[in-house]
Amino acid sequence: MRILIAEDDEILQNLLDIYMNDWGYHFDIASNGMEAVELAQKNEGKYDLCLMDIQMPKMNGIEAAKIIRRTVKYFPILAYSTNARYKSKCIEAGMDSFIRKPCAHNDLFAKINALLPEAKKSLLPE
Repeated sequence: MRILIAEDDEILQNLLDIYMNDWGYHFDIASNGMEAVELAQKNEGKYDLCLMDIQMPKMNGIEAAKIIRRTVKYFPILAYSTNARYKSKCIEAGMDSFIRKPCAHNDLFAKINALLPEAKKSLLPE
């Protein structure tokens, strides 16, 4: 499993680092939407999922998701925001699902698991 994490907050980056290592996932972290787009384009086909923060500097997650959807082979994008009002805008932008932060470790894992293709789910830790 390889996940692209787009998150500008260093504390949340560190927390997500712990989660991903705990779950055995490989991951790359982008600190803003522009970096997320660049990584998605540079590594096309490499990611199984993107965890996309919405409010980030340089380019927000909604704009980044729109560009990714237009320029890169499909992979699920999970919107990750403190503001539930963004949910409909995220779905309209092509994101697959939404989770509010902060969220429990198990809730995030369940959301990620629900978005993965069936073949990938068999590789997840029990």
